[in-house]
Amino acid sequence: MPDLYGAIDLGGTNVRAIVAGLDGKISGDDRRPSRASDGLDATIEALLASLDQACSEAGVEAGGLRGLGVATPGWVDTERGVVPAAPQLIGWRDVPLVEMLQERLGITALLENDANAAALGENAFGAGRGTRHMLYITVSTGVGAGIIADGRLYGGAKGSAGEIGHTIVDPSGPRCGCGNNGCLESLSSGTAIARRAAEAADRGDSAVLAGIREREGRLGARLVADAARQGDAASIAIYEEAGRFLGIALANAVNLLSPEAIILGGGVMQAKDLFLPRAEETMRDLALDEPLKYMRLAEAELGDRAGVMGMIARLGQQAG
Repeated sequence: MPDLYGAIDLGGTNVRAIVAGLDGKISGDDRRPSRASDGLDATIEALLASLDQACSEAGVEAGGLRGLGVATPGWVDTERGVVPAAPQLIGWRDVPLVEMLQERLGITALLENDANAAALGENAFGAGRGTRHMLYITVSTGVGAGIIADGRLYGGAKGSAGEIGHTIVDPSGPRCGCGNNGCLESLSSGTAIARRAAEAADRGDSAVLAGIREREGRLGARLVADAARQGDAASIAIYEEAGRFLGIALANAVNLLSPEAIILGGGVMQAKDLFLPRAEETMRDLALDEPLKYMRLAEAELGDRAGVMGMIARLGQQAG
């Protein structure tokens, strides 16, 4: 049997575990609720149960894996293997996750931020294959990024590089959860799109959005996209503006990093027809010609497998 490795992508809603070789061939795969709202112990048990199921499918015991990689949301201390805090994971504060897993499983484990893991996955197995300088951006509930520089993940001085969601694209814009005004996340994320739609409904700018909110009890980014595709002017404008601010951030990234590729992923990309053309147009208007010549903009290929595949790639780097 070839050497097999485990990879886990832990989120606030779901946990996914796979068992795979370093070539990316998956032998076992499991996805289940992460039970994040039930606290740390429940989430750890869900994580381990998911890994056990993936191992069962692959015909291997968890203790027989050659290594385990775990991707989690929020900032992580990769050197110590600690999750200092993760807003999506209830009760997680300075959790020594690597130590906990190594003690439970008896195998070597490592930890990475989920956006960084997705960047590694797309670089090794997805839309960024063959590039040595790449930026991966996820546009979802929030906005995050992972940077590949000269073929390696770039984490900065303490592993916190890539927070493109908290680059300021409009200083007079709305307050972001980080405390600043006009961050990309406060203007182009799924959360921002839903907030703008609620504001439009409150102002009476869109009877369509008001009707959706009354019927559904909420206004999420996907519902706003449905309204836009039905021709609702306010919804179309919301997505257009989200695309414009994303384009400003993309132009800044092109000028700063000169990547070969920028790969866009995340749930909001399901509405790419509504905002991506404006984002690309804005990026090309604002970015410098020289770095733009060598850069391509592409959609992520791996979907919700990006994080786990990235951890397989990360384990491969360690093994090499």
